[in-house]
Amino acid sequence: MVDQFSFISKKRKYILLTLISSLCVLLLYKKIDYSIPNTIFLYTNIKESTSTFDTNATTTLTTKKLNIGIIIVSDAKAQQQYKQYGKNLECYAKQHGYTFIILNPKDISVCSHFNNFFFQKHCVVRNYMISMSNLHWLLVLDGDNFIVNSSKLIEEYIPNDENIHVVHYERFYTGEIMAGAYLIQNHVWSHKYLSVWVSFYSKLPKTGYHNHDNGALHMVFLEMIGKDSASQEKCYSKYLQSTNEWNYYKYLRCCRCAIGGQRIFKHVHLLRRGHGFSRDFAVPFINDFILHGYKSDLNKYFYHTDKCTNDWLSNIRQELFVFNMSIARNMTIEKDQYAIRKYSISLGIPDISDCWPNCEKEITGEKLVKYLRALCHD
Repeated sequence: MVDQFSFISKKRKYILLTLISSLCVLLLYKKIDYSIPNTIFLYTNIKESTSTFDTNATTTLTTKKLNIGIIIVSDAKAQQQYKQYGKNLECYAKQHGYTFIILNPKDISVCSHFNNFFFQKHCVVRNYMISMSNLHWLLVLDGDNFIVNSSKLIEEYIPNDENIHVVHYERFYTGEIMAGAYLIQNHVWSHKYLSVWVSFYSKLPKTGYHNHDNGALHMVFLEMIGKDSASQEKCYSKYLQSTNEWNYYKYLRCCRCAIGGQRIFKHVHLLRRGHGFSRDFAVPFINDFILHGYKSDLNKYFYHTDKCTNDWLSNIRQELFVFNMSIARNMTIEKDQYAIRKYSISLGIPDISDCWPNCEKEITGEKLVKYLRALCHD
């Protein structure tokens, strides 16, 4: 009888210890601060990523736990104008467990002193990142971007190299570094990067064609990748002379010459033309992720712009899609040839015609020699 009661006593102790352990874990979980400022916080989820797109050939693929956000900064008028686009991105974020937020810069007092919306935008992004310490990466988009292939993940474009904190891409037609869409890690270096970018507002040329944040970005890029002061001064001199579009392309040429063929830097990765996460084309290819610059009714692309469906192919108008990669490759070559005819002053050479969609991450060898020869002259 004593042995039986002893067994029952041990069993009760075990149950009691289990309950106490569970309570401790629950209390510890409750102590973790998931609070956020007064913002529109729609979806959040720390998700496990096993990306298959290695943006740095020197690293190995690793499994990461990432909390990823998508942010659009736009005023009330633009939010209404691109409401369909916002719903499209909201649906995508919901499907994949990303944070999605639209912020009006007028609501962020610390950024309100800028008279230029584009610099307000990057100020807002910086302050939002600092306030959201649990976010690891942000996809920053202009309001006129929309998802065409919701099966693709943002993680595919996040580098495995932990020292890379910012991912930009080159625009297809001009080679310009795109300011309206970029990936940025929530890291102190990234905060500095955005601060330098925002502060360049006071250095904008007093000319008719400085192209706002996009023009400024190229000088910031040269500074943040550590280009020599002589190259920076030379290109800034070109920037100060940017009185029209033609002179602006001369400025871009100077910056692209200074950057050279390198695309992976200590803390920044610049994706080559035709290899970014967003494209300015009107015709979507099967390997596309985001389209930019359409600026009209999305009913052209989708049967139901107000429905959020998991099966993205059932909602998109497939007759607009190019599923055949051979056709897509030929179309890209044609576009590349058109771009070099119209924008040779900033492009230099058609550098992706012979390798798209799997070009090397950097321009090297004989192609680099031709590239620099075309760009590096006054």
